[in-house]
Amino acid sequence: MMSRRRLYPGFSLVQLVLIGFAVVTLPLGLALATAWVAVDHLASKGQEAVINAVHATQASRNLVEQITDIERHARQYQVLSDPALLESYQSQRDSFLETLAGMERLNVGPTVWAQVRRLEETSKTTFAVLESEDAGAAAREAALEVFPRLDDLARDIFRENVRAVAKEVDAMQKQGSATRQQLLWQASASIPVAIILIIIFLTLIARPMRQLDQAIRSLGAGEFNRPIHVEGLNDLADLGRRLNWLRVRLIELQEQKTFFLQHISHDLKTPLTSIVEGAELLSQDIVGSLQPEQQEILNIVRVNSLQLQGLIENLLKVSNDANGDDVAISNRIDLNNLIRKVTERHKLPARAKDLEIDLVLSHEILWSDPERLSTIIDNLLSNAIKFTPQSTRVSIITGHHKDDVFVEVQDQGSGIRLEDRENVFERFFRGSAGTNVRVRGSGLGLFLAREYASALGGCLKVRNSDEGARLQLRLPRRRASRALDDANVPSLSSEGT
Repeated sequence: MMSRRRLYPGFSLVQLVLIGFAVVTLPLGLALATAWVAVDHLASKGQEAVINAVHATQASRNLVEQITDIERHARQYQVLSDPALLESYQSQRDSFLETLAGMERLNVGPTVWAQVRRLEETSKTTFAVLESEDAGAAAREAALEVFPRLDDLARDIFRENVRAVAKEVDAMQKQGSATRQQLLWQASASIPVAIILIIIFLTLIARPMRQLDQAIRSLGAGEFNRPIHVEGLNDLADLGRRLNWLRVRLIELQEQKTFFLQHISHDLKTPLTSIVEGAELLSQDIVGSLQPEQQEILNIVRVNSLQLQGLIENLLKVSNDANGDDVAISNRIDLNNLIRKVTERHKLPARAKDLEIDLVLSHEILWSDPERLSTIIDNLLSNAIKFTPQSTRVSIITGHHKDDVFVEVQDQGSGIRLEDRENVFERFFRGSAGTNVRVRGSGLGLFLAREYASALGGCLKVRNSDEGARLQLRLPRRRASRALDDANVPSLSSEGT
């Protein structure tokens, strides 16, 4: 219990869902944040490298061009001594020195930076000789011969910048590939982690939900004996406690209903028994002979009394939870004798409606509960007589199919509508009564018949029929291999009718 409590530290369903959402999205959020930082860093570094490379390349190209212009103007000035040429020379020199100073501020690498420093020192020495008034013609001529070397240095700087840019591009590609690989690993790791977290939180939520589902199904199936206990989230556990309260309340209501049905049925049976006995005494001419009209009224009283007696018995069976969950007795039954006994009990209601009961029986032997089987056939026959018009017939047919025995009861009434073929077996369902039915049924006869049939391992269903209703009871024969050995053993239903 302690381990279970640790799994649910006082959270509600909404709180657990919110926590689960936050925890599940955390690794994905971390992966997204890492990806954003890595991409931003890579983009910033790439942008800086591109700008630096463009400026360095442009500056190195300018150095080559400016050295060529300076040399041309210097040589022209030495020959022509034109002040305009001197001014152009000085302007190109200043631009050249500014370009060198600008390159020193760029991130050009140690090799290029050293070449720039050497170019600067050499060019300044050359410019100083050219601009010195004390320098002779030979010194100036020697200074002019330095320009090809300066040009070579500038071109070396340009080529080195191009190589530096290529290296930088290659380094950026490698860094981009490494970043991509890192993001891929993070995504590959975060997805399984998220899935595992989802499974954990789904388990935490699904377990109490499954307990609630089982509890609701048990209540729906009428299983009230097992207490309902839901472990887990606070609100779901509270719902489980309310369902358990509902279970207890349903048990109380069931007991109250059973108590009411038992007492009201007993109270009804007492005066009804007196009515039935009085009708029997009158039919035996104890108080004198009856006139035909009086005999007809007496028959009506007797028939309806017996119908009321059957309804009360059904109520008692339902109140005692006679749903056929277990079979108390399983004995050898001669189906012909059992059906004849049941039919004998319905002769009076049949005679009152001028009905014929046709028995088309094959000699079937089966092993089952004779009391419940008798109740099933009794309810089927009573139902058929009730809904069959006067001066018609009711048929009872028996037979077998493979290892099953069947009993069919068919009347000549209005039949059962297709949409009501399953509803007629529901508790308290009552179809439209016939015109001559004085006592409406309780809707329990066919319900009990199907419950008993199911308990006996068989089934009861409505079959297609051209006329009237046709209900078929199908039961397993069981112990069929011993039928011949037991042929001479008297059955429980072989007593005289």
